[in-house]
Amino acid sequence: MERIAGIAAPAKATYLGDPQGAADGLVAQYDAATASEYDYEEFCGVHRGETGLPAARVRFSLTDEAPGGEVASIFKRYQMGKTALAGANVSVLYFECSSKTFSLGAGATVLIRGEFRATNEPSEPEDAAREDTLRVVYEASSALSGLLDCESHAGLPSRFTMPAEV
Repeated sequence: MERIAGIAAPAKATYLGDPQGAADGLVAQYDAATASEYDYEEFCGVHRGETGLPAARVRFSLTDEAPGGEVASIFKRYQMGKTALAGANVSVLYFECSSKTFSLGAGATVLIRGEFRATNEPSEPEDAAREDTLRVVYEASSALSGLLDCESHAGLPSRFTMPAEV
């Protein structure tokens, strides 16, 4: 994450995040019927120094559908979860989570949108950057699926390998 964010080795990095709080926030949004794709739960991030805007962050929201058809030219679409869109400094992963955690313990299947975003342009070739950003959002999504106790690991692979482009 530091490399993607452009934080050189001797520079101080500050990590922020509350993965369990993000998971709890998604459940609360769903159970209160207030979920929106634009109501993000911050999962984790890294800052240059101790304050300021994050150099890179991962956040999640609940959504009604994954994008279909054409996507913005900065992205390539990959086969992971419901769909994955990867760019050089941003990647988005949509996956379904079936869990008893939702609906006050009765259970539900929800569509989750995970997003990794770095504020700097990558210093590596675009294809390598695209793989790195997708790896970060995959790892965070995998962790979130565990925190939410999603059935079948939310349809995500057990380990990251670069998926096929669609």
